[in-house]
Amino acid sequence: MRSVGQLLRSQREKRKLTLDSVQKVIKIHPKYIKALESDDYAAFEGKVHAKGFLKVYVEYLGLNIDEIMALWRRDYETVFEKTKEEKFFKLKSLEQDKFVITPGIIFSGIMALLIILFFGYLLYQYRTYTGNPVLEVYHPENNAIVSADIIDITGKSELDSELFVNNQKVVLMPNGNFATSVKLKEGINTISITAVNKLNKKTEDIRTVIYRPEKPVISEDIVKEATEATQSTSDIEEEIGELD
Repeated sequence: MRSVGQLLRSQREKRKLTLDSVQKVIKIHPKYIKALESDDYAAFEGKVHAKGFLKVYVEYLGLNIDEIMALWRRDYETVFEKTKEEKFFKLKSLEQDKFVITPGIIFSGIMALLIILFFGYLLYQYRTYTGNPVLEVYHPENNAIVSADIIDITGKSELDSELFVNNQKVVLMPNGNFATSVKLKEGINTISITAVNKLNKKTEDIRTVIYRPEKPVISEDIVKEATEATQSTSDIEEEIGELD
């Protein structure tokens, strides 16, 4: 028994009609006409779409619409039902596989983040407490050359540490900064800055400072005046000698 598509094509060819000529009359795109004649119903969006085009084409060709539709329902209507069912189960499967964010998942995520932050904080505190104290020296720079005999020592350390400059304790400010002064001797000076925490862990920074005092500058006017004074004294002494 011939299929619906074969019957349609045979009738069209019998009437010597082309796809384009059919399309101009029934206003159905040639690709759908060709699909009906090839029994290819995958080209249609659904059963209603295919069934509607089929009825129009059957009526145009002058075939018995009841016989053709009965044959079509027997052979092809189940194809659409099966396809529809497959699409439904596929869509349902995708919906089940889709990750859905629920309040429980949000709560669990927040709790996990808080736990990570808590243990991270404990680890940071442990490493800070058991490690060497932080010490930053802002001034002076190492191997600095200065001309003043007093130099300022500034920097920052941890609040729970004690700070010493050349073994002399320096009180830290509320923000951890410190400042003190050291008297220098001419030449090379070694300055030791040490931070000691409660576990007696130490951090030491040694800075070398070279003190070169400025030599007094004698101006030319002063030299000239001194020379003239010396010359005057010599002249007076000579005059006194002649009088004697």
